[in-house]
Amino acid sequence: HSSKSGRGISRRGLLQGAAVTIGGSALAGAAASPATAAATKPFIPSGLTYSASDPLAGFFRKVAAGTATIVTAGDSITEAFGAASPQKGYPARVRARLRNGAGQAPGGFDYVPARSQYATVDKPPTTVTYVSYTGANGAAIDLRSATYAGARSTKSGLGRRAVALTGTGVRSATFTQRCTSFVLSWRATSTRDAVSVTIDGTKVTLPAVSTGEQTWTSPKSASAVRTVTVTWQSGEPFLEGWQLFDGDEGGGFHVLEASQSTSRTEGFSLASSAANGNDTWADALRRFSPDLITSMWGTNDYGVVTPAVLTQQTVNYLDLVHDRSPDSALLVIMPYQLGKASTTEWAKYRAAQQQAVTTFRSANPGVAIGFFDLGAYVPPYFGQTGTTGNTYMYDGIHPNDTGYDVIAAILYAYLTSTPA
Repeated sequence: HSSKSGRGISRRGLLQGAAVTIGGSALAGAAASPATAAATKPFIPSGLTYSASDPLAGFFRKVAAGTATIVTAGDSITEAFGAASPQKGYPARVRARLRNGAGQAPGGFDYVPARSQYATVDKPPTTVTYVSYTGANGAAIDLRSATYAGARSTKSGLGRRAVALTGTGVRSATFTQRCTSFVLSWRATSTRDAVSVTIDGTKVTLPAVSTGEQTWTSPKSASAVRTVTVTWQSGEPFLEGWQLFDGDEGGGFHVLEASQSTSRTEGFSLASSAANGNDTWADALRRFSPDLITSMWGTNDYGVVTPAVLTQQTVNYLDLVHDRSPDSALLVIMPYQLGKASTTEWAKYRAAQQQAVTTFRSANPGVAIGFFDLGAYVPPYFGQTGTTGNTYMYDGIHPNDTGYDVIAAILYAYLTSTPA
């Protein structure tokens, strides 16, 4: 592993001088350390190993056994801003690589949040968001419109991307996808809340059984393209999203995208800021029982908070997710460097996240937690700050399909590490 993650480079070596096909283009490795190689182009590691004392050794063994559930938290880079569709982002590509490597069928899409966060950014990409919405009169609603800004929740569910269902605003949400079954996630503000689920014309009413997280699993049936609509019935429910299966209900690899564009670390921990922090999103972790929770913030934190504050906010986040999902291993991923960031300053933010992991581990010696520096393998802005002639970037910050495949290839190499 990269020395930045506290592990030595594998004695079986990194990819050196060979060509790897990623997203239709050939990427050459380099006979140098990852940090040096990544100064000019992505560096795809190969044959990474871990020691018996590695904090994530148990997780690596689970991956080797062919089954693991991973939740990926982060900002717009994790939400796949700039990709042709969410399935071209790195979380979905990591899942596809894991399943393919284990000889598993492609399976379903896993978790699809109730909305895209792209509505809040200046330049929403033309991407598939899967879900459509209607109002009380049955007319279609565009949640990207500022008119419905108040109907968007930024608090509940994985990625804090729930939608408030009401009798007068957003009344229903619909998706049409191939699946054998799905798990519906929603949140009740009181026991008066209720929603209904209609699957290909068959309706089921779901009253809240308690306040807080609600989960409903559809009956399993043959694989087919199905239209599913969730509709407000009473109260003030929040629709969080669906986990879609296509014959993969029984196990194997699952990677659930749980990010929010424009977000920073503090927004995912109530202790970080009374104004901006929030902890109810983490309640959703309990229903998925993830084996690993990854986080990749830093892009939006840079220059907004000091490195010292980022250390504390990252510790607050780690405390929260460990509290809600105590059996999960944790991995803090440092993203690639911003093109506008000085090397010296970026190094301070990287060190801040490393320190957060060290601080958390000292306070929780029995918790499996690791740190991975993606920037050791990827150059700043993938080598360029613009899009003209850039193989990997959609814009000045976000990767395109090829760039996301590069990130997935690097993370896949890490997640499939083998014993030294």
